[in-house]
Amino acid sequence: MGLFQDQTSSLSEIKRLAALVMDPSRRDEIGPDQWPLAMIAYGLVTCNEKNRQAEGIEIYRTFQSCCTPDARKKCALQLAAFIRQRKGDGWRALLPFAMTDELADIRRQAAFLIYTLAAPEREERFPGIAGLADIICAAPLPGQAGMSPALDALMSLGDLRFAPYLASISKKLSPDRLAELLEGTEAIPTELGCNWLLDILDEHAELSSTVARVLAAMPGRAGEVLDVVIPVPSWQFTNSAVQPLHSWSIPEYGLRMKDRLAQKLAPEDRETVTQAWS
Repeated sequence: MGLFQDQTSSLSEIKRLAALVMDPSRRDEIGPDQWPLAMIAYGLVTCNEKNRQAEGIEIYRTFQSCCTPDARKKCALQLAAFIRQRKGDGWRALLPFAMTDELADIRRQAAFLIYTLAAPEREERFPGIAGLADIICAAPLPGQAGMSPALDALMSLGDLRFAPYLASISKKLSPDRLAELLEGTEAIPTELGCNWLLDILDEHAELSSTVARVLAAMPGRAGEVLDVVIPVPSWQFTNSAVQPLHSWSIPEYGLRMKDRLAQKLAPEDRETVTQAWS
């Protein structure tokens, strides 16, 4: 990683690589072994520019075709290390990873890094969460992958401060798009996520069966339900580990949801959820 040390020659190399990446006619000059460094260079040079998602998707698809999943994961983590050193400046460099990779695990990892690294701004306390929530709600761009992993990462954070962002997603999306997003989710059970799923039915009662399937799948992914705080942004804290405030066993939380399930779900859907959480 000496290439990216703060030296004049290194900065020139970063700009050179970024220029190659941004010039479609010259991208074939980048060898497969150079693409991870080139993707980092592109991210570092353009990270503070908004509305580059379409270009980022196009570039990422070439990067993906040249690099293995392990190389792409390592590249995202290297970018995250630079962003952490810069106190969250540059989180948009991870957007192509969260929006484009063919593997849901890489998209989920990138979304989690965006959520936890983005620095607070004057107009927005959690800009990474707000930014990805807007992308989830926007019309998909050509080549964009599904955004369910980004939703998974947000629900799994478990911090109730993020409830308004989830509420904005369910209010902005049509029932069909919301159902499609939910069907692809693999979120772990948290107080934040379970509350939001049941809140959806206040506006979209027709999604009862979809919500029931999502809730019923959750217990198989974790042995307990957490109400947690993951420090956001994580670089502000010396210990960025999950700090659970409360936890419930799966049966305990099933009982906690009992009244709301009775109020919101159709009888057959309620039975599906009750059996899964018993």
